[in-house]
Amino acid sequence: MLLTGSYRRALDDKLRLAIPKLLREQLQADAPLYLTPGLDGCLAIYPQAAFAALADRLAASSPAAREVRDYSRLFFSQATTATPDSQWRLRVPAELIKWAKLSGEAMIVGVRDHIEVWAAERWDEYVAQCDGQYEQLAEAALTLPVAALLRQSQETAAESSTAEEGRRTPR
Repeated sequence: MLLTGSYRRALDDKLRLAIPKLLREQLQADAPLYLTPGLDGCLAIYPQAAFAALADRLAASSPAAREVRDYSRLFFSQATTATPDSQWRLRVPAELIKWAKLSGEAMIVGVRDHIEVWAAERWDEYVAQCDGQYEQLAEAALTLPVAALLRQSQETAAESSTAEEGRRTPR
């Protein structure tokens, strides 16, 4: 499943948002979706598998780390399950509407394994801010993980070398 594209949609009077056809074709019709606070002021909609993967990732983090505990509490306490109606509309809870400052027009954005819902004005501002940095963002996003892995392997090799030297007995 690969969720992509951006779509303008209206939030109706009953606080429902219609999921665009190209996105819903990638989602399971009978499976629940999870609405949560997202990052950068948006909401996130996770299919069950992506939500479970995120939960597993948080569970693998240290429960002693305050940031992990704080984020987990805030994230899971505000997450809610939602099942689309026959027209693939989701009712968004008022608390999440307020959190993301949604009213009137919203942008629905496919982001690989989840969907983000932005207030249209916020999305336009975000795109305007980041658009001129596309090349730098692409370079960082596509090369930093490789660089980090390379640095990690170099550090591991250096540690192994140091440990090997410590095991040698002087003559």
